[in-house]
Parts: sequence; structure tokens; C-alpha cells
Amino acid sequence: MSPDELRTQTCVVVTRGRRTGTEHVATVWFVVTDGRFYAPSRHGLQSDWLQNALHTRSLEVRSARGSWQGAAALADPDEIPAVLDAFSEKYRKYPSVVTAWRAEPPVFVRADLA
Repeated sequence: MSPDELRTQTCVVVTRGRRTGTEHVATVWFVVTDGRFYAPSRHGLQSDWLQNALHTRSLEVRSARGSWQGAAALADPDEIPAVLDAFSEKYRKYPSVVTAWRAEPPVFVRADLA
């Protein structure tokens, strides 16, 4: 199974602490679009899991159906409209969230998972 086939609403993002090296686990909303994994950071650049991912330039995505690792970076600003469209489609039960994100986009991490 590839990450493109994940149909769950959430997944677990696992990073390694930038100071301690210990495992840090966060449950996130996500989409996979154009072969890339995207997840918003609820606390922006202040989020520990995001800081860890950017520091180590890697993250792991876990679900009940598998585990994937990949290089992590911030999503480019030109990617954000397509990412928001993908979130709007997947999370159509929560239109107010995506509407708020369109007005003020969160910070998104991007990962190419293998």
C-alpha cells in the first residue's frame, strides 16, 4: 500500500526530538496530493513536531495500514491553493475550517514518502 491510498481522517506523524532524539508523536489531519503528503501544524512554526521535522528534515507517517518515512520541508507558498483544495475535498464535513484556512493558511509540512 502506498500513502496515496490512505483514506483515514487522521494519521500519526512521528519525529525525533531535535535536542533529545526521543520519539515525538502527533496526530494530524493530512492529504496526499500529487504524490506528496501534507499536514497542517496547529501551532504553526511553534509546534514541536514541526520544528523536529524541519530540524532533522525527516518524518515518519504511521497508520493502521502502514508506515512511511520521507524528507520533510515546509510547503511552498505556490503549493498552498492546491493543498487547500485537497483538504476541502477530504474534510468537506468541516467547511468552516477550510474557509478559515483559505483566509489565513496554516503552516503546512510537505513530505515525499517512501
